[in-house]
Amino acid sequence: MIVHDKVAHDKFREIFWDAFHRPDLKSEKFENTLIELQPLNDLLAGPLFSIYENGQCDYMFKDKVRFPQVKHEDDFLNWYIDVINQYKDLISSKTADTDIEEKDKQILLYQTDMMMELAGLAYEIIGKSR
Repeated sequence: MIVHDKVAHDKFREIFWDAFHRPDLKSEKFENTLIELQPLNDLLAGPLFSIYENGQCDYMFKDKVRFPQVKHEDDFLNWYIDVINQYKDLISSKTADTDIEEKDKQILLYQTDMMMELAGLAYEIIGKSR
């Protein structure tokens, strides 16, 4: 494992599962929203899980087919934030009509906040490893 910034990597590992565990949602509306979010979730989880496991996600910089726009860590951060914003916009577009739905929506938005924090940490980790 390549880890050049132990503090950032330790924090990253500490909060990773807050962002990517499957929450115990109580409403059908937000369970369906979570299913709808799955392709974006997979896209977001891949590079971060690689950092979690290996301390880097160099495959993104080499894969010109899937990630043609990602050439260095600034590109990674811009791409990642764009995908997180798509994820968050989908959640925000859903109205919560009950207290249970509102709680579920807040759980999903909290996970989005954790993804954004992970993106910043990933940026630090990637920048130190390249």
